[in-house]
Amino acid sequence: MNDQDVLVVGGGVVGLTLAEALTRQEPGLRVTVLEQHGWGSGATGYAGAVDIPYAHTPFHRELVEAGRQWWTEFEADAPAPGARTALPFAWLVRGREAAGHLADTLVTPARPVAAPADGAWRLPAGTTALAGEAHVIDPRRLTAALVRRLAARPRVRLVEHRRVTELTPAAGGVRAATADGGRWRAERCVLALGPWLPSSPLRSALRSAPGPAGPQAGVRTKRVYGLRVALSGPAAVRYGVGSAEDGIFLFPVADGEFAMSVKHDVWDVPPEERPLPADVRARAAAFLDAVVGPGTWAVTRGRVFADTYTPDATPRLLPLSPADGVFAVTGLHGSGVRLAAGLAAHAARAVLAHRRGDLA
Repeated sequence: MNDQDVLVVGGGVVGLTLAEALTRQEPGLRVTVLEQHGWGSGATGYAGAVDIPYAHTPFHRELVEAGRQWWTEFEADAPAPGARTALPFAWLVRGREAAGHLADTLVTPARPVAAPADGAWRLPAGTTALAGEAHVIDPRRLTAALVRRLAARPRVRLVEHRRVTELTPAAGGVRAATADGGRWRAERCVLALGPWLPSSPLRSALRSAPGPAGPQAGVRTKRVYGLRVALSGPAAVRYGVGSAEDGIFLFPVADGEFAMSVKHDVWDVPPEERPLPADVRARAAAFLDAVVGPGTWAVTRGRVFADTYTPDATPRLLPLSPADGVFAVTGLHGSGVRLAAGLAAHAARAVLAHRRGDLA
């Protein structure tokens, strides 16, 4: 039996960031991260993330601020080149109402800006542009940096290719079984399963939290449409542009590619890859023609995946079974990468408070 203080199930960017936050706040903590495949091989491996500080609720804003602080401390402790880089970014808005809503949701103010003289993007008719703060996060580099950081901490265990098949209540915590016959025991356990959380069988044996905070809280999955785009000419300049009204964002990622996300309200879906629908491709094409110009772009690949949401569309830590010390980290809008730092900081505080007996 492997005894731990905290067991983290899921070795994507959220699970690894949580382990880093836990052991930063309490260095003597025994923490193990179990990942069924390789580090960052789940939803993290499909992401291309632009970190834009906007928030829809007060708690969402709290997570954004916590994430900004986490990045400051993380990069000061030991820089991770390329994991997070500043990005010039422009919001395209139509009308005063849209501009007012954007101003209310941005954590850092944006200022009016003209289309760049170098032709990196165009200003479509009837729109205005606001320049705001943004960063591009490279999930693979961030994952590698987190693994290096955690591997250097003597009371942290990182275990790849170990699938957790069962969680059961135990005296003073929870027991976990893995597919290879391993047995683990921990005072606290956090499921960082991304879009696989709603359908996970690991929730079945737990003593559910009563009321709306429990595992029947209606956590849902929602379609995410992601494309990779090759740009040519002036449009290939490293610049990001997006429209909150249209739910479309275009930004550079690794290896010279641009990533594009297209919002689409399709709910309660399994987290599996599917072909991009024709209407999504059409929306992407119309946006690219308007913003970077016809003949300057080509979609190189695309995929459909899923994000995990809570009923009120607010990222949070779900107390799945407080009596057993089992929690789940879940969120929205690409939170696995964009809000991972804030989610991890919040979750670490909550788990440590529960461990001290400060949280029921």
